[in-house]
Amino acid sequence: MAELDIIYEDLSEDQKQICDCIGVDAYAKLVLLVDGDDIYIPKIAAVSRSSRNAAIIDDFNGYNYKYLSQKYGLTVRTIRSIVADSTVEKRNAPLEGQITWEDL
Repeated sequence: MAELDIIYEDLSEDQKQICDCIGVDAYAKLVLLVDGDDIYIPKIAAVSRSSRNAAIIDDFNGYNYKYLSQKYGLTVRTIRSIVADSTVEKRNAPLEGQITWEDL
């Protein structure tokens, strides 16, 4: 990758904000990488969505939709959608300490 000298005063206000946030060296690398193309920066919620969903699935006991919706600030419908694949598995899982046929 070629080297780029950034003259801070030549940057627009938006460019200065990015440069201030990540530093001049990183900004120069970003300019060279993107090279005039559009770049999408996701919202914070989108970045953390997969780890949030994993935490919701871990917290899900098969029935606690309303509790999870309040805890994570989501609708019950959204919680149901996130845990849809694990609902049957969680509901059919033996209770802690319960003996199953496989244990006999």
